[in-house]
Amino acid sequence: MQPTVIEQLTVQMLCAIYKKLGIDDGFDPDLVSSAIASNDLWVLDWAYDIKDEQSHKPPHVTAVVDTLDMYSFLRDSFERLSPADQATVEGEVPHASSLVEFRGYDGNNELEYRRAVRYLVNDLDRFESIKDVATLNSHSPVVEMYARMYEVFKPIRAQLINRLMGPHEIVAVLQAAVHPSNR
Repeated sequence: MQPTVIEQLTVQMLCAIYKKLGIDDGFDPDLVSSAIASNDLWVLDWAYDIKDEQSHKPPHVTAVVDTLDMYSFLRDSFERLSPADQATVEGEVPHASSLVEFRGYDGNNELEYRRAVRYLVNDLDRFESIKDVATLNSHSPVVEMYARMYEVFKPIRAQLINRLMGPHEIVAVLQAAVHPSNR
């Protein structure tokens, strides 16, 4: 359920009162205000476990969580490979050491994805291991590329219980970044 304009205004005013009075009861008025203003109500559910029968996690949020999870595994797995295995990956995918780093989302065309990353990393304390690169601007659309990569990663992810990715798994995911018409 989307709040009406009057409901949004009321919440914004309550947030201003919270801040002015310095109320500290577990609710962050800046986070609430920002989530309401950007219509990212899923943030309130994640931050405060508010269950609204009408609420849902938007598909772009699921895609962002999947992508950040994938890049966490790519980076951690690549870093822990032996030098020989890293060379194997680099031989199959040139510049793999930089490609295992999350590149962000496009600041012009993928704003809802960028906002979701910002909320997840900065406000909801998720994926802190990639906080330093999480809000980068890719300067070109990447949602479709990440989706292709995730389709390859998804069955691998199901097998990553108490282990990291192997060199051939990393190669397979990174190769999926290249559009099929360019392979």
